[in-house]
Amino acid sequence: MKKILLQAALGQKTVKVPFWFMRQAGRYLPEYREIRSKHKTIDMFKSPSIASEITMQPLRRFNSLSGAILYADILLIPDSLGLSLSFVENEGPVFDKAIRTEQDIQEIEERVEFIEQWVQNLAYVAKTISLVKPQLADFQTMIGFAGAPFTVASYMIEGRSTKKNFLETKTFLFRYPKLFHRLMSVITKATISYLKMQIQAGCEVVQLFESWSGAIPASFYSEFCTPYLKTITAEIKKLCPVIVYMGEGAALYDEVEKISPSVFSVDWRQNFEQVCDRFSNTEISLQGNLDPMLLYAEKDLLELEASKCLNLGKNFKNGYIFNLGHGCLQTTPIDNVKLLSEIISQF
Repeated sequence: MKKILLQAALGQKTVKVPFWFMRQAGRYLPEYREIRSKHKTIDMFKSPSIASEITMQPLRRFNSLSGAILYADILLIPDSLGLSLSFVENEGPVFDKAIRTEQDIQEIEERVEFIEQWVQNLAYVAKTISLVKPQLADFQTMIGFAGAPFTVASYMIEGRSTKKNFLETKTFLFRYPKLFHRLMSVITKATISYLKMQIQAGCEVVQLFESWSGAIPASFYSEFCTPYLKTITAEIKKLCPVIVYMGEGAALYDEVEKISPSVFSVDWRQNFEQVCDRFSNTEISLQGNLDPMLLYAEKDLLELEASKCLNLGKNFKNGYIFNLGHGCLQTTPIDNVKLLSEIISQF
């Protein structure tokens, strides 16, 4: 059978619409929570046997999924750069150390000086991929991922999750622009090496998560973020298709076109019809963009809204992959995930 997700990511039209869900492996599944009750989150990422099992869990429940997304985290790179990542209950990711000074940046620059040696700190991720790949059906695509440089940098500067005003990140950017560029360069270099390792281990498509693309003005994004995301995308596209997810990215369509990913993953806030029109004269495929909260809706509304996305995507001139406009939530009803999978498969 053909891998239709890979086909769509390469820009090809497909007979059936491929689909996967961001955070399809995770807290809404009881089998995941059972494992989580026995292990720390960071240890789960670093154990290939556990991470491969979690990666496969949603594919056993929803066997028509077109792809498996690696169970990992976008913050494994800064963890391997010496910031020491942990996950605190009801708070999320926390680093023992944050990036605030030139000395801090110099230290992580030194860590990636010998990049081939450094990336071996993340060899457990490659092992996870190698355990998952043989378990996939012939039609399923192995998806790797990393965080986009700005999103990763924001966590490194804040020292923890931030969803409010990005005070430390924006202060650092505005006061120390040269240092910010140096930080972005380190993350870019590390991300390219990390993704190449994932591809060598068996990933056929990769996604870059720019979750916080709307946190800074578009002009600053163009100057401080686009060049780095473009560099990663261009380098990795030599090896496999690259999906770029832009959270809150409605002001950045011009930047997306400059970045030139294989696939633009559209968040749930955007008008998908307008996005389809905006990118109709490009070679970029699309992914998205159902609001994940619609998985809490009644069947009729869920089917109606999913069908809108499916019809727009099916008629888009390039490839199309159905996905949510963000990830599944912790309390997402499993029955509705199953229903959505059936709606897409029968479309």
